[in-house]
Amino acid sequence: MPKAPPLPDGTPCPDYPTGLKARGKRLWRELHATADFDGVPETRILAEEACFLSDEIERLRKIVRVAGDDTRVSGYNGQPVSMPEADDLRKNQNILLSMLKSLRLPDEGDDKLSRSQIGRLGAGARWGR
Repeated sequence: MPKAPPLPDGTPCPDYPTGLKARGKRLWRELHATADFDGVPETRILAEEACFLSDEIERLRKIVRVAGDDTRVSGYNGQPVSMPEADDLRKNQNILLSMLKSLRLPDEGDDKLSRSQIGRLGAGARWGR
């Protein structure tokens, strides 16, 4: 796994998952600056997937940006339809928002969540509480 530089407070940041690009790496560092995911594997996996999805959103955004104002393409019968990348971009943005909300990160100004707090949140999510 590629090494990540230390967090702003000087604590070491976990290594980046292999394959992350710039936007995903930035989100990885921001998430780990906010909470400690080491004690709960499901939240770490969710954070990792959110970072990969963030990279995918950036890739789709570049494609849509190149298309400019005209994001219509010819459909099966020649009818104008929205380009698939624009639809995927919107869907992935909604999925990323949902993933980040499910991490239940502390509000700005709060301290990092402790491992036991993350564990309680993970158990609550797992058991529907």
